[in-house]
Amino acid sequence: MKRTFSLALIAMAIVVSACHSASAPNPPVVFTRASTIAASSIAGSYETFAATGTGNITPTTYVTGGATTLSNVYGLAYDSSGNLWVGNCSGSPAVDEFAAGATGNVAPAVAITGANTTFICPAAIDVVSSGKIYVADYNDVAIDVFNAGANGNVAPATQIIGGATGLHGPNAVAVDASGNIWVTNYTGASIEEFSSSATGNATPLVTISGGLTTLSAPDGIVIDRHGNLWVANYGGNSILEFASTASGNVAPANTISGASTNLSSPTGIAVDGKGYIYEDGAGVNAVNVFAPGATGNATPTQTIAGGATDLSDTWGLAIH
Repeated sequence: MKRTFSLALIAMAIVVSACHSASAPNPPVVFTRASTIAASSIAGSYETFAATGTGNITPTTYVTGGATTLSNVYGLAYDSSGNLWVGNCSGSPAVDEFAAGATGNVAPAVAITGANTTFICPAAIDVVSSGKIYVADYNDVAIDVFNAGANGNVAPATQIIGGATGLHGPNAVAVDASGNIWVTNYTGASIEEFSSSATGNATPLVTISGGLTTLSAPDGIVIDRHGNLWVANYGGNSILEFASTASGNVAPANTISGASTNLSSPTGIAVDGKGYIYEDGAGVNAVNVFAPGATGNATPTQTIAGGATDLSDTWGLAIH
């Protein structure tokens, strides 16, 4: 009897042990809406707003003034800590970082600038989770990559440049989940993808161009959580979405355009985890927000515009 009882206890212990050692299921990934929108002005400033804001609202922060060194501000990008990186395209060309929440006439916390950077017009930026900084230099016709922690007069860690690259007025850059680099060619009416290890006179992995694409002076580019590409199509007065597998002369998977959209020379573009689409344009001094799934002649769910916003000659856009 004792032997039978012992065996039963052993069997029970094995079952309990197995239950405790089994891995708990991973919690579902929750995709959230952005909390903050940043928009830049070519005149030399940037403003931030609550991502749910609409109408003639006052900015949450407004960075402007001599201490900022900002002049001809184009690209914007948030890093994972909420600091904002800014492409400063004239004066002393630079990529500047401002601390999260910075406002007023404040100096940048980081300024990558000087002859070693090779900057002529750093027009767009992407900062990945590792801290690497990717810069599209419009006038140098190059993509510059800086290591995390770069500051001052430092040379790029790698640089994509040369005739084989097909770069032609690179005006925006975005890095996908695999580390591959996507670029819009403003004067080349094309989108290119380079491998994560590309350097020097590298050939693109993919080129999207041709009449079917409807690309015309494409500017901002962003990659959504599905890997699809979203482009602010400046010359076509539209927002274009391309599938992650798009290549060659292919039509967009989705186009937002028409009188109801309030689009006017769109330049900046962003898409958050919920699928909301954010856009600003040089011709309207406004930030437009479209609902997930928006297509065609869609009306924005939010438009931030008016004298109180301080938006003027808007160009770059970023969300966090």
